[in-house]
Amino acid sequence: MPSNSSRKTDRKGKGKASASISTSANRVLAGRVGPREIAPINNNINGVKDDIAAVNSNMAAFKNRMGVVVDTSGKTHTAFADFATAYANNQTRMASLGPSLMPSYVPQISLSDAEVSVIISEIFMEKLWDWKFESDDPALVAENESKKKWNLNEKINHRDNVAVINYLKSYISAQTRLAGTHPRVISDKIKNRYKHSHRTFHESPEQKAKKNSKGRANSRTLQMSIRRKSTYMDNWVAIDAAMGYKTGNPVEKAYLKLFQKDAMSDGESDIEIVDNLPRRCLHVARPTWRSEEFNRLLTMVNNIDHTHHVLNAGVGTKPRMNRYPATLLPCSVPATLSQSLPRWAINDE
Repeated sequence: MPSNSSRKTDRKGKGKASASISTSANRVLAGRVGPREIAPINNNINGVKDDIAAVNSNMAAFKNRMGVVVDTSGKTHTAFADFATAYANNQTRMASLGPSLMPSYVPQISLSDAEVSVIISEIFMEKLWDWKFESDDPALVAENESKKKWNLNEKINHRDNVAVINYLKSYISAQTRLAGTHPRVISDKIKNRYKHSHRTFHESPEQKAKKNSKGRANSRTLQMSIRRKSTYMDNWVAIDAAMGYKTGNPVEKAYLKLFQKDAMSDGESDIEIVDNLPRRCLHVARPTWRSEEFNRLLTMVNNIDHTHHVLNAGVGTKPRMNRYPATLLPCSVPATLSQSLPRWAINDE
């Protein structure tokens, strides 16, 4: 009967061999064998052969020790041995054909939707003709004219546009940095690019002016939100004390969540006379849904911000426009704010 020490030795040897075989097989089946692991090829072949020998030896020893028949037909380890031998032979054949024919495995890095969008947008800028492009440089004009052109007077299924779509699909799909990106994602982004170009190409002057005005208004309200939030964070102790406690307020920075972009009001620029000189100002249209208490908070923050700007303005600093409440804008609470604002900030009338 084998001694305890021999049993431990056998178990240890079998454990190492099993782990080695399992790891090798799993990596081969999953296709995760990199070039560095494949070369030199003879080392891998010898390693596989050693693994096969270890399996056969340990299976035989296990049968003899236990006195039982394990997998009488030997199908399990025989099948594995056949697979491993075939793999080793294939590696030998590939090595004989030369390193250029050895399989290459490029690791795929998962990109976020935003990263994919940025890369594809860069390709669009590089490969597509820009109908709005203007330049005094003939070389740049010629470069733009040489790019692929949408037929913006036709629908997307016109043969001219289909040719551009097929070219872009082929080019984008071949980019290694976009490896793993689903073809449907690429197709959708190409189609959306055509739709955007077609829409902007056919916009009337009135539509363009309206869109530009809306864009400027969004930019102004966003900047106002950021500036007011920053001013509040620097002066929240004094502002909270001046506003007083309200039910449900947190202990610190009680009004921080109110300075959201959609809660800001926009206006129209105008001219005022200051010291007999004309100066631009902003006549603000306050939304009717904002309560007087909310307006008081915003006015307080505006005054602090304006004072800070005047005191810290350097030579040549462009003066900030004064804001004057001019009109009321009848509107309901934006859906983005209805659940986040406290009741006292909303005018119920």
